[in-house]
Amino acid sequence: MNLYPIKIQFFLSYAALGSIAPLMALLLKEAKDFSPRQIAITLSISSVGMLFTPALMTYLADKSIDSRKILRFIFCITAGSLIAVYYLNDPLHVTIGWTIYSIAFIPTLPLLDGYFFNHNEQLKENGEKPLKYQKIRIWGSIGFIAPSAILFFILSGGKNIANSLWCAVLFCVLSFLATYLMRAPSISEKGNVKKPTTEAFRVLLSPQLIPFCIGIFFSYTAANCYYPYLSVFFKESIGIQNNHITAITSIGVAIEIVYILNLTTLRKWLGFRGVLTLGLASMSIRLSIIATFPTLKTALIIQLFHGLEILSMFVLPIMYLDQVAGAGFRNSIQGAFTILITVPSRLLGFIIAGEIARIYSAKEVIYAGSILSALGMIVILIFLKTENKAQSLH
Repeated sequence: MNLYPIKIQFFLSYAALGSIAPLMALLLKEAKDFSPRQIAITLSISSVGMLFTPALMTYLADKSIDSRKILRFIFCITAGSLIAVYYLNDPLHVTIGWTIYSIAFIPTLPLLDGYFFNHNEQLKENGEKPLKYQKIRIWGSIGFIAPSAILFFILSGGKNIANSLWCAVLFCVLSFLATYLMRAPSISEKGNVKKPTTEAFRVLLSPQLIPFCIGIFFSYTAANCYYPYLSVFFKESIGIQNNHITAITSIGVAIEIVYILNLTTLRKWLGFRGVLTLGLASMSIRLSIIATFPTLKTALIIQLFHGLEILSMFVLPIMYLDQVAGAGFRNSIQGAFTILITVPSRLLGFIIAGEIARIYSAKEVIYAGSILSALGMIVILIFLKTENKAQSLH
């Protein structure tokens, strides 16, 4: 299997995300003059629309519709909607444009994960050595960092923060072109599940996985609560300029790569539940620290532990979902997880953050994220059972 095309696609897709994700709330606040409540409404409405596309797109992929064609459609819609958001100013129109962007882009990452895992399963069926997901996922982390170099220049000197949208559009166009480098998706001979989405939900809602889903839901809600407002907090409470915000967050993502490359060692030492618990605990602690001691030095120090958070929420869970999925619904389980966990947590997290920011400030939003991640950690630590062979991740 030639890995360069999928590495390139992970790099470019995450770069499109990294162009605007660290600046999300600040972009709407400064470029569109949105209030905290308007920000919450816009982000929440965009999340509601995501309830359907992940399942639909991953279902089509499991039904042998070429993932590359689906991705091309996604990148076209995403680029067009971001261009519209740049030129629009009316709150309703901006919300519609942002919603279209969110609905279109959200299936991208589960589709890429499913595409990789299907190829990995094909290797196993052919008697070849399977690949490690983390070796592919690090290219997503590298891609997430890439826009910070561009944004440093296009946002310097007090330039309009909306320019970050053009950076995202650029990477969407490159992602579209990169799909032509990808090979046709592998279709497993065992992939004969008639209702892959239904089967995926059945697995996720099984008694064995309920504690996992609840714990991850709390942690995702925490991330969606604090992360969009972290840029606002950095600027208002610490005084960090726009072009430096993405540079600081990129330091954490760069260190994250080290954690991902050493995931196998961490699992041997701590086990699956141990890594999840440690990651969520570090998330809670570092958020509390930055909220209590809002300085540039603290903002840099907490980036050292950002990688543990990513392992516990965006790497290990994806690998775990692939293991509990059958050959016929490897794409669909990623999409079902997005609907069951990612989308509702976005909706709830954005609403919580918006209301807290409206009544108090971004500082209290960070504290709320700390509390929610602590709840997720407690659920994982106490209720998740890993002695079951299906949950061992080996």
